[in-house]
Amino acid sequence: MKILRIRFKNINSFYGEHPCIDFTTNPLAISGLFIISGPTGAGKSTLLDVITLALYNEIPRFGSISKTEIEKLGSIVNLKAAEEPKVEAYAEVEYEVRGGQFRSRWSISKNRNDKWNNYQMEIAELPSGNLLDIKGLSQFPKKNEELIGLTYQQFVKSIVLAQGSFAEFLRAKAHDRSKLLEDITGQRIYRQLGTASYLKDKLFKEELELKEKELKLVLMLTEEEVLQLQQAKSTTEMHQVQAEKDVQFWEKEKSVLERCYDLQQKLEKVAKEVQVVENEQEIFKTDAFRLLQHEQISEWAGELATLQSQQTQLKGLEERRKTLQTQIETQTTIIETSHQQITHLVQKLVPKEHLLAELNVFEGEILQLDTEIEKLNAEIRPVFTAIKQEVSATNHPWLRTLSVEKLDEAYALLQQKKQEIQQEVAGFRVDFEAEKELAQLANRQNALMELKATLTRRNEWYAQGLDAKKALEESTAKVNERQPQWVALQQKMAEMETKLKVLQVQKEKEQQKFNLEDLRNALQNGEECPLCGSTHHPYVHAYVNALSKVQMELDLLERERKEVDTSMQKVGAELNQAQGSMTKVTENLVKIREEYRKAKEEGEKTLTVLGLASDSTLEQLAQEQRQLGDLQEQITKWQKVSDMNTVIGKLLGQYEVLFELRVRKSAKELEKQQRYAGKDIRTESQALRNTLTNAETTWQIAQKQKNETENGIAVEREKVTHLASVLSTHLAAKGIESIEKANELLLPALEVEKLRTKRKVLEDREKELAINRKTWEEQLMETAQLRQAELPLEDVEFKVKISRSLRDQYLREVSDIGSKLAHHQAQQTKFSTLQTELEQLRKERKKWDLLNRYIGDREGNKFSNFAQNLTLSNLIGLANQRLRHLSDRYILDKPKEETESLFVIDTYQGNAQRAVNTLSGGETFTLSLALALALSDLASQNVSIESLFIDEGFGTLDPDSLDMALSMLERLQSESEKTIGIISHVEALKERIGTQIRLFKNGNGQSTMEIVG
Repeated sequence: MKILRIRFKNINSFYGEHPCIDFTTNPLAISGLFIISGPTGAGKSTLLDVITLALYNEIPRFGSISKTEIEKLGSIVNLKAAEEPKVEAYAEVEYEVRGGQFRSRWSISKNRNDKWNNYQMEIAELPSGNLLDIKGLSQFPKKNEELIGLTYQQFVKSIVLAQGSFAEFLRAKAHDRSKLLEDITGQRIYRQLGTASYLKDKLFKEELELKEKELKLVLMLTEEEVLQLQQAKSTTEMHQVQAEKDVQFWEKEKSVLERCYDLQQKLEKVAKEVQVVENEQEIFKTDAFRLLQHEQISEWAGELATLQSQQTQLKGLEERRKTLQTQIETQTTIIETSHQQITHLVQKLVPKEHLLAELNVFEGEILQLDTEIEKLNAEIRPVFTAIKQEVSATNHPWLRTLSVEKLDEAYALLQQKKQEIQQEVAGFRVDFEAEKELAQLANRQNALMELKATLTRRNEWYAQGLDAKKALEESTAKVNERQPQWVALQQKMAEMETKLKVLQVQKEKEQQKFNLEDLRNALQNGEECPLCGSTHHPYVHAYVNALSKVQMELDLLERERKEVDTSMQKVGAELNQAQGSMTKVTENLVKIREEYRKAKEEGEKTLTVLGLASDSTLEQLAQEQRQLGDLQEQITKWQKVSDMNTVIGKLLGQYEVLFELRVRKSAKELEKQQRYAGKDIRTESQALRNTLTNAETTWQIAQKQKNETENGIAVEREKVTHLASVLSTHLAAKGIESIEKANELLLPALEVEKLRTKRKVLEDREKELAINRKTWEEQLMETAQLRQAELPLEDVEFKVKISRSLRDQYLREVSDIGSKLAHHQAQQTKFSTLQTELEQLRKERKKWDLLNRYIGDREGNKFSNFAQNLTLSNLIGLANQRLRHLSDRYILDKPKEETESLFVIDTYQGNAQRAVNTLSGGETFTLSLALALALSDLASQNVSIESLFIDEGFGTLDPDSLDMALSMLERLQSESEKTIGIISHVEALKERIGTQIRLFKNGNGQSTMEIVG
């Protein structure tokens, strides 16, 4: 995988869009090895953030990025750009992998409500630029992971190498080192597997215990109890059958009795209802007679209704004639009033027929005046708007408080202010270039600040040199003190080792003699020794005493040797510490002297450039800075006053134009006021026209309708007279003396319908009651013949209750016995099932129990430590391959038994082994660099890595080690053709590596960049 190009905009301290970093063109393409340099906070790490952000939407300092992170933390997007509306930020990387080229882009922008939209990503195939079809934001990092062959964690550990984590890794204890190695390699799966096996076994164990408890809780009946229940069930079922027959018999008898009683009650009810109907018929006789009279004259009801309708219509026409007459008189009054109003408005006496024409002319003249006034307003508005914009846009506090709406007051204040500041404006000549002068003063201020920093650094290095010199003297004295002690202890230890060997030989000889103890115990005085034939045995006890004496001397000597060894370890540790301190302080002193020399030369050079005395003090520099600040403040103040003078001149001119337009507008408004005092001539004229026209139209319509109504009245009066004559003749024949009497005898239609309905209901109810009485008498005789017991209803109901109670009791007993038998059967089935499940659980748990014994524990340490131990061996092997190119002195080795520290084999000291925490800072960096490169090899075993970035760590190296490290990186670059970038601020690196990406931090906190080579 190779990084080809990097582009970004508004990321971290970089404001705006910056030039593309192209690794395929010179100078970066031709060198292959370059340095990214710049002061702290200039954005060196931002270039690496751009790469991981564009590929994985993650950066090491924050993790995954979202609009919420940007809103809450203010991260990623440049702070200055984030305050601008519709701002956009993006990070873009072009890379090459497996012969293909791709461009991955991350971007975010604000919407019109000044809120952040969600971030967007895209991946395009090059050189066509066709976008890959990817659904969902979370899929873009996964697609890059698939194309590159590296996860985010693998990418940052195989392409971006941070030295600090490996130095920590070297010095860590065994458990902590396993944790670090797990974090560095991303191999947390082994810890997860160990924990998972522990939890899985724990889960099976708990489930097994629960199942065993559940099995103990299963209760079953004995065979004897089951047999007793079955016999009881059979007997109870027979009693239940007989009880059911009794219930059916008595329920049937009860039903027959209840039916007889019901029929008797119905017959009694019919007799009562017959009496009620007869009473209602007596009451209805009067209404029946009225209904009969109505039916006699009902044939003339239509003509009577028509006559009444015609009389009502005639009356209505007469009322309408009166209404129309009133309307005609009202409209006549409105017409005369409108004529008077129009005459008053146009201020002329004109004939009525010409009033509307004159009104139109007058309206046009007033509207023309309104147009001219509005035109003047249109000319005034932009001038007034320009004044307001000028005042609101200005940076001068006094102008921003000006009340621009108060024209005369504002104009007077502006004239007064212009006179007040004339003297200040004249403080500098007209062609004075303030910006240029301020830039020169700012440059000198910056130079003085850098000079002060250099001189301060020089003084600090001088003080550090004194401290280092004192520390060197103390370490030298400590070495001179401990060196003779160490030599003396070594000589004493050698003497004791020699004496110890002599005593060991002597002990072995005495031991051989003592081992003949069985033979010695068998010797008796006066009997021959089987070995020497002597009968006298004086040394039987002497052998034992001699061995004890030698052993005692050995114990005393061993104890003394341990004391000497302890003293040697203490003196040796103090001697090694003092010697290491001497070496470190000596190296540091060389560096301090070099830094002091550089700071001194840089300070003298800057003093010369600035034209200052070589013995200038920090206080003198501060005084000149204050003088420059005063001058800057004076020029800045003049700039503000001069700018204010310009703005005031412009505002005065605009106010004069505004005053002229205001005078012209006032003249037109006065002319209009003299001719028309109203608010809206158009609305008022149209209202008068509408009122007059509507009144005339309404008068004409009403006059026409009045004439038509009078004709209708004559016609209707003739119809009423004729119909009344005809009806009177017919009614007299029926014995009815007048039309009015006939109308009285006629009933309303609703009342007629109601009376007829009532008559029909009474007749139908009388017939229905006669039929029901006959039917129920017959049913009562038939039902009485069905009875089988001569008992009253109360006794029969008691029999039903008793038989039902017995039946229900037998049913409950059968149900209870059945439930017990069913529960027994269910418990048997449950017991069998639980036994089967328990056996299955035991079989399944065996494998998890076995796995937990070997790799499982609560924290997952057991399997993780085992796996990381294998990874450590592999990593150390790869690191030693890299270390051979860095140094031929050390070989990295794993920890020894009962130790936690990593070891190195020192080939310069006869392959002596020592812990890595005894190494110097430069030696530690060398091992860290080898480990970092080894991890890159380990993390990218299946991916070709052609781009590598090494982040810091070079500041701990002495010149020789630094030169060696650079030579190794140059050789690595030439052999592998990798593009290698070093992130550092070490000056020696800048001098050694010509191709550089330089970052600069400006005074406003923004960063810029340039590529040189």
